[in-house]
Amino acid sequence: MKVTITSTHVDEKKWEKGDRSGLIRTQEATAECPRFRQRIRLDLGKNDPYPLGEYTVDLEEAISVGDFGDLKLARRLPLVPVASAKPALAKTA
Repeated sequence: MKVTITSTHVDEKKWEKGDRSGLIRTQEATAECPRFRQRIRLDLGKNDPYPLGEYTVDLEEAISVGDFGDLKLARRLPLVPVASAKPALAKTA
């Protein structure tokens, strides 16, 4: 699956429940595969925002088996930057 980061803006939302509180930090991106193309939110936790660019999701790292034998998707997707095509080096004689 391809994920494209188009902005480094981080949306922060504070939450409180009883005596607990926290901050949810997300970054917008676009996810696409043969079945869909959709805007998504990436959970950043305390991590820095992803730089602009294209990434793929490392599905082997993103999936685990839950307590009841079901598949679980990681809350923070492991994104791998797509290597940009490098120009061929000119040969010198």
